[in-house]
Amino acid sequence: MEDNNKYYQSRHFQRLLHRYEKAVSEGHVPYFEADELTDIAEYYMTGKQDAKANQAIKAAIDMHPDSVDPQIFLARQKMFYGQLDEARNIIDAITEQEDCEVTYIRAELLIKEGHEDQASDFLLQQKDQMQDYLDNYLYDCTSIFMDYDCWEQAEEWLERLRDAFPDHPDLPIMEAEIMMGLDNYEDALTMLKEILEEEPYDSEAWNLLAETYIALEKLPEALEAADYALAINPQDSNALLMKGNAYMHDEQMGAAIECYTRYLEAQPDDLSTQLSLSICYTTEERYKEAIPLLEKAEQYAHKLPDREADLPQIYLLKSFALSHTNRISEAIRSIEKARECSQENMLWQCDMAEADIYLLTKQTKKAEECFVAALEKSPQKGEALFNIALSYSNADYHDVAIDLLNDVWAIFGTQEGKFVVPYLANCYLHKNDMENFLTYLKLAPYCDRNASIMLFRDRFPNIAPEDYYAYAYKEIHGTFPPTNDEQQ
Repeated sequence: MEDNNKYYQSRHFQRLLHRYEKAVSEGHVPYFEADELTDIAEYYMTGKQDAKANQAIKAAIDMHPDSVDPQIFLARQKMFYGQLDEARNIIDAITEQEDCEVTYIRAELLIKEGHEDQASDFLLQQKDQMQDYLDNYLYDCTSIFMDYDCWEQAEEWLERLRDAFPDHPDLPIMEAEIMMGLDNYEDALTMLKEILEEEPYDSEAWNLLAETYIALEKLPEALEAADYALAINPQDSNALLMKGNAYMHDEQMGAAIECYTRYLEAQPDDLSTQLSLSICYTTEERYKEAIPLLEKAEQYAHKLPDREADLPQIYLLKSFALSHTNRISEAIRSIEKARECSQENMLWQCDMAEADIYLLTKQTKKAEECFVAALEKSPQKGEALFNIALSYSNADYHDVAIDLLNDVWAIFGTQEGKFVVPYLANCYLHKNDMENFLTYLKLAPYCDRNASIMLFRDRFPNIAPEDYYAYAYKEIHGTFPPTNDEQQ
């Protein structure tokens, strides 16, 4: 949580870290307390610097073989890599079983095993033994469920904390974050604004506010909130991440790349951000920069059982980048790897990716076969057909794309299917059929405003999508379209 980040940035910890790193660079480690070395190891783990973390925790165990803190760290590390039986053996071997940290790690192990309710029951059973520091215990239990995204249990423990300590200073920020976790962003927004009215220099609240604005698609406000966090702390990596996410959602890929790159300098092994950055690179057609990022992400996902689900997306992104650097056989192999680890209901996406490669290499017959296979496997036929239409459009087969988009419109119906209108306008533009382009562009903002902006804002910068038609008409005919009065 944010408390750890504040501690890592504190003068005390920075002095401790400097003394440790200076000693290591000189080839020795002087005496440190077990909790100090564990804090250093946790700091390195937070930055995904496993080798340095292991070195620090080994020093802690060598100096303090019976201390609880290093053993807890080792158990949590095993859990992180999915080695749950090994984690349990470490926990069982700890001599001071009554230590509250042992209670916490046992609850975390239950959560990792998928038994969130059992973990909550277990912590509740231990509550009577923690009366001397009940405020810390209730806070820590709430934090554990928040850290593991168990938002319903977190909300229950927050209520226990509120009932026992209604003036606890962390209640407002924790409640706001739990509301975000429960997708109740409007309430979270109100809470965060109230927090910032009381404490305008709370960088954690500014970051959460930025995240909330992104979820609500209020991207300028998100950027402003992240900038406030950076003004408070220019080294705030979370604020950089929020800015990158806001820019990416707003299709400003160049700006997103800059933020993500700076963020990864501080958090080099953040898999989710590696994927986001690689998407930005591919969108900007910077394929050679995307490939090494995706290879690194692939290695990292293999190490973590919790992230193996990311492998199909990694392989498909990699196949796309490889195919656009003319490494076709490697791209096909990457798709085969994606098929091997994809769930059955996602296999159609592998067929789509292979079809895109065949379109890129002008093998239209093979592409068509893959599209047919994708359509058969997809659980949502209309969605699959729409994606096939976009694939043909992106490959400049606009006549085929127009026919398919009209089929999609018919499948979904007049009202529900009108989201295809901006894409039809785009196809007619690339066909140089300007009259049909104008016809559909006039309707586009009222059928799918966001898609209209995405497709045409580079052509009409700083213009509201409702005005695209007027400016396009002027480009084509040399004058703005006549008003209703002029037509009469």
